[in-house]
Amino acid sequence: MGICVIRFKTDQQEIRWGIVKGKQVAVLPHNYASHRELMDGWSTQPGDFEVRDDESLQLDELELLSPITADIQIFCQGLNYASHQAEGGVKTGKGQNLIFSKPPSAICGPHDDIIRPPGCQLLDYEVELALVLKRDVPANSEVTNDNLLDYVGGFTLANDVSARDLCFGAPMLQWFKGKGHRTFCPTGPILYLIDGNELELLSNLRLSLSLNGEIRQDATTDQLIFKPDETLTELASFTDLKKGDMLLTGTPGGVILNASPKVGLAIVMNFTNDKKRREKLIKSQAGVRYMQPGDQLTLSLCSRDGTQEFGTQINTIRDAT
Repeated sequence: MGICVIRFKTDQQEIRWGIVKGKQVAVLPHNYASHRELMDGWSTQPGDFEVRDDESLQLDELELLSPITADIQIFCQGLNYASHQAEGGVKTGKGQNLIFSKPPSAICGPHDDIIRPPGCQLLDYEVELALVLKRDVPANSEVTNDNLLDYVGGFTLANDVSARDLCFGAPMLQWFKGKGHRTFCPTGPILYLIDGNELELLSNLRLSLSLNGEIRQDATTDQLIFKPDETLTELASFTDLKKGDMLLTGTPGGVILNASPKVGLAIVMNFTNDKKRREKLIKSQAGVRYMQPGDQLTLSLCSRDGTQEFGTQINTIRDAT
């Protein structure tokens, strides 16, 4: 069985790692510099993770940080749940695997504020399962279910925060800008380090997201259209995948964006007119309430049957000062 690991800051402002056991945290004796080193230790020196319960701390008293630390690549999948395809006006089923990226500077902690950029009017959320690589994936590798856990060392909870008016209204549809602002990728709090016999767990996880106490997204990872092995194989065919890199596997239905056929037409008909396209997009969302300063998001990740919990995020929206 794997272990739930967190990264936290002590009262003395020291950053440490610990293993979550219920409401307690057993502090790891070795202070790993990055999540890459942590996963190396789990693979090569498992004895370092045998900690004493009498040195434990209270989980709810700790300042939790993102467990993803290093300067990594963040790969993302779009439209990877049929429910999200349907609400986006896209024909459901397997088409093209929509892949894009976010910058590592977007990563923030599981309880950090999400900062709405100046001028942003259409701020949206996307709860996602994020897979973390424990080793490089060589070019043109064929990743299958049989060897998937040779590459994937763990998983965590992530939010692919998206400024829809910047994604679709900015010059030439700049998804990188619309999804890449600082604080646009809360991760954690738990990095679950997978045991080699837990392949089935990846397709038996439940994701949920609430906005101001109202459940908006709730799905299980068996609903993924393009599975992790397929996506890693495709990525390895054209780019380098390095130890520590993260793959966000897509969000289910329930996002705020009202992507009616009228919205798609407005984008297509004004593809080269950035100002008009943005105006049409915002007009098409009239009456739809996007995230506002003071709103609170609550995201959670657990096993499908609810017996294993893999972390909860609570984030408040605020404007840039």
